[in-house]
Amino acid sequence: MNQEATRMGARKKTLAMRRQGWRQVTGAGGGADGRNAGETPERQAALRAAQRAIDAVRTDRLLALSRHLDQVLHAATWLIGLAIKIRAVHIARHAVVITVESTPFLWRLFAGECAWRERRADGEFDVYTWFAVRYGVRIEWEERQWRG
Repeated sequence: MNQEATRMGARKKTLAMRRQGWRQVTGAGGGADGRNAGETPERQAALRAAQRAIDAVRTDRLLALSRHLDQVLHAATWLIGLAIKIRAVHIARHAVVITVESTPFLWRLFAGECAWRERRADGEFDVYTWFAVRYGVRIEWEERQWRG
């Protein structure tokens, strides 16, 4: 029972310290003259500058996402128009990858523009991951070759 009471007391103290820290960061709590202690003009200017920086980052990321989605739409429409089956679409912060089913037509379509990215063993097969770039999107497919 004594250990549990000690733990509860430590938890209450931790929560009180967190609340006090929050008050210091946010400027909550009144000052001696009745205003908030942290609401100085310098602090307000710093908060506005921080908000502008956050808004700028958010805008950049939304523009990048919009650009990636446009690229995926163009590439996917082009691939579907050529009757190439799309297996997966991956959108990352700096890259967009569409994985398609492997067909011999891909070799003619991307003649001279494709390269292999990875080679790995899978049982009695070697699996090559090939890629080409269209509309700013990396289009990948895998080819299996028997080692026999």
